[in-house]
Amino acid sequence: MPFSSPPFFVFFALYLVGHLLVPLRYRLVLIIVGGTIFYSYWNPAYVWVPHVLIAIAFGGALWIDGGQTQRARRLRLTGTVGALFLPLAFFKYANFLYHQVIGLIVPTQDRLIDLPLPLGISFVTFTLVAYVVEVYRGNFSAQRDYGMLTSHAVFFPHLINGPILRPNELMPQLEHPQRALDAGFIAGAAIFSVGLVKKLVFADPMSAVVNAAYAAGGQPTAGDYVLAFYGYSLQIYCDFSGYTDMALGLALLLGVQLPQNFNRPYAAASIVDFWRSWHISLSAWFRDYVYIPLGGNRRGMVRHGFSILLTMGLVGLWHGASWTFIVWGLGHGLGIVTAHSFRNAGGGRVSGLVPNWLGTLLTFHFVSLGWIFFRAQDLATAWRVIAGPFTADFGDVSAYVSAHVFPLCLLAVFFLSHRFDDHRRIHWFVDRVPAQLVWPLIALMWMLALTISGGSSAKFIYFDF
Repeated sequence: MPFSSPPFFVFFALYLVGHLLVPLRYRLVLIIVGGTIFYSYWNPAYVWVPHVLIAIAFGGALWIDGGQTQRARRLRLTGTVGALFLPLAFFKYANFLYHQVIGLIVPTQDRLIDLPLPLGISFVTFTLVAYVVEVYRGNFSAQRDYGMLTSHAVFFPHLINGPILRPNELMPQLEHPQRALDAGFIAGAAIFSVGLVKKLVFADPMSAVVNAAYAAGGQPTAGDYVLAFYGYSLQIYCDFSGYTDMALGLALLLGVQLPQNFNRPYAAASIVDFWRSWHISLSAWFRDYVYIPLGGNRRGMVRHGFSILLTMGLVGLWHGASWTFIVWGLGHGLGIVTAHSFRNAGGGRVSGLVPNWLGTLLTFHFVSLGWIFFRAQDLATAWRVIAGPFTADFGDVSAYVSAHVFPLCLLAVFFLSHRFDDHRRIHWFVDRVPAQLVWPLIALMWMLALTISGGSSAKFIYFDF
């Protein structure tokens, strides 16, 4: 039930009616039932997955809270976090470890397990790990209300693709639910509509161009490779940030404010700034629960570099059990280490050695190069796509441009508008423009999205993670 699909619109209309009519004391019940129905749409057989993880986190947090010594609390935290990661490790990494470890001893042909990855398992796991760690650190009280923790985890706008939430970002709002549609309703509708346009107008049409360059057995031209290089940067951003926009917009429609997950990442002047603006909730999670515990920047330059590389390697592995993702993560790790070196040499600023405009240009192309490994099904495909612009025949340039006018226009519009892609601008606009003008603009965005998409939508890329 993707946010951009007709079945979801029916689901949300019914949910919104329930939101307005169900007494406030039953709001958590509505959230749990709605989230469970929403999750089970893809595969009812896996509806147990988030609920088992919630039970582990609920009991584990109380167990940690009852520890009499710091050592006991630390051991209980380790046990709880380990139990939370077990389902993720089984479904996502068992086959990879089977082939990479067992395959070193004996040949391996078949998959160890042949089960689909439960949708959103990584996001649910990380949200609940954040909860138990914050309880351990004393930043949040262990929840005694099982329904509250369940609602926090299965609130459907963030359930499948995030953002990854800390307990203080949602539970206090659930403790004080709102009844009526407030001033945030129109802003929520506008933000959702922007996300819909990103997905249906930009991301999905560009996917055909990208797929052609990465397809096995095809004969892409050099122009196809170049267009795919820039096109996938557009596609993955508009696909993922589009989903996040829709999630945050839906939450606002229900009177809940979720944290922003993107902040114009392609305008970043360094790879460090990029990761402060891209998938912000994931970056913050790895910073707080992996990088800083490893020592961060407090234990010398060598340890600092090691912490960055290990953290980014794990970021890559989080995205998928494949060497392409590991190479992608480690590549970004090397980029961050290099950026820190430039920053130190420039007196604390990258711009001390590199002008901002050049830093932005270099960062974007570095990120786009990394996306090749992220998108490719294997390392051989990645190397082929990297070499493609230099080895393939370029063909008739004018004919190529004529045949690809629409994706080229999408790229031009995207790069010209990216620096304005900020939720604060949307809030500013709806606060100052009469609703009688805002609603027609929202309707125009919907008409544009539905016309170009033909009423259909491709699967969101991050559904695979």
